[in-house]
Amino acid sequence: MRPSLTRRDLLVAAGLGAAALAAPGSARARAAHGRAATPGAAAFVTEPSLRPPTMRVTTSAGPSPGFLFVASLNGPGQRGPMIVDNRGEVVWFRPVESFAVDFRRQVFAGKQVLTWWEGQITNGVGVGEGVIVDQRYVPIARVRAGNGFDADVHEFLLTPRRTALLTIYKSVPADLSSVGGPAAGQVLDSIVQEVDIASGRVLFEWHSLEHVALGESYAPLLDPFDYFHINSVDVDLDGNLVVSARNTSAVYKIDRASGQVMWRLGGRNSDFDLGPGADFMYQHDARAHTNGTLTLFDNGPSQTTKQSRAIRLGLDHVERRAYLLQQYRHPTELESTAMGNAQVLDGDSVLVGWGTEPWVTEFGPGGEVRFDATFDGGAWNYRAFRLPWVGRPTARPKVVARRSPGGLTVYASWNGSTETAYWQVLAGETRERLTRVKTATAAGFETVVRMRGRPRFVAVTALDRRRVALARSPVVAPRR
Repeated sequence: MRPSLTRRDLLVAAGLGAAALAAPGSARARAAHGRAATPGAAAFVTEPSLRPPTMRVTTSAGPSPGFLFVASLNGPGQRGPMIVDNRGEVVWFRPVESFAVDFRRQVFAGKQVLTWWEGQITNGVGVGEGVIVDQRYVPIARVRAGNGFDADVHEFLLTPRRTALLTIYKSVPADLSSVGGPAAGQVLDSIVQEVDIASGRVLFEWHSLEHVALGESYAPLLDPFDYFHINSVDVDLDGNLVVSARNTSAVYKIDRASGQVMWRLGGRNSDFDLGPGADFMYQHDARAHTNGTLTLFDNGPSQTTKQSRAIRLGLDHVERRAYLLQQYRHPTELESTAMGNAQVLDGDSVLVGWGTEPWVTEFGPGGEVRFDATFDGGAWNYRAFRLPWVGRPTARPKVVARRSPGGLTVYASWNGSTETAYWQVLAGETRERLTRVKTATAAGFETVVRMRGRPRFVAVTALDRRRVALARSPVVAPRR
């Protein structure tokens, strides 16, 4: 007999806990220009339409280079891909009407790009497409699933072959009597597609129902029965695929040519004996590495721990044993009911995104916490990444100038610029004849510069660290 369903069971089955997701573009996110920021969401004078969620850094002890890449799923503010610096300051934000998930930097056609999945989420299943933008934040491709399917939220991975690996969910009729369900039931088939980005042609398609039995599942028997719940796809050193299935609590090696399962790690039918501390449950983000190790986010609870953690495993393919090499636990003993990831950084640090717990943590090679930050509004975030990035927006910088009794207050911003180090204020009596009057150090997304005088027109120029001009704003007349 299957146990009665708890809230955790429902979240396990849904994977993303969609019932708890706040609607994007809420009234709070649409607050009028000039109002104070909603707690947990930022407000800007120069970009009044933007309401990104805010993050608070609690530990910063020599973190790795690069920016944080996140995209909240609920909580205050708007939804959208967001780049954040080590102070918790927003660097770039693009609001979306639906949801943005799995935001990161990848490589396409030899160039660095930003990617995310965008679409709607219902009961943990996504219907949408992959988005690719260039260094200027200009869209260069939207990638859809083929063969009449819709791309799901759980994976959008670019390959050196200029293809994308996508996940798909499809409800199909099935006899569920073998697992205590109806003979005329519905089951979710988990599908992997490899799609050529330029043409949209499907190069590879794999169906869980053709290779993994219903009896391998730990999921509650809901309608439809989400028995497998694929949540990550990776490419191993030999070119074959590594697939994580949350609801079987197993990782599968898939032959890229035949689709056959080469081995199972974990779950009811593991091909590996799991050494002490190497067991895991309801995991996410299984990644193969060049040194032969495998990392994943263990949501738990397992026999080893009731606390969520990231783990690094060594795999002995001869003896068919898996060994726990390292584990990473948050100091506050978080239990993440869904989502989460682990990214191995240069220098062997590990960045962990905690899914339904609103934290992002970087651990040093010895497991010490080097960086820790949290969403002020308690937002969920599917995956978090730390990556270098140089953003050069095509849009011009924004400026607003307001008169005050003592002179002028100038607000300057440039959404997405990673190279702006200083703001130079220009002022004058005509639009055509402006002179440089003040230079200030850039401070966060929006820099505030106070100055004397009452010029009729103002503009700002973004300068890099060498004080070389990057771009100039339009000329504006100060407001009262």
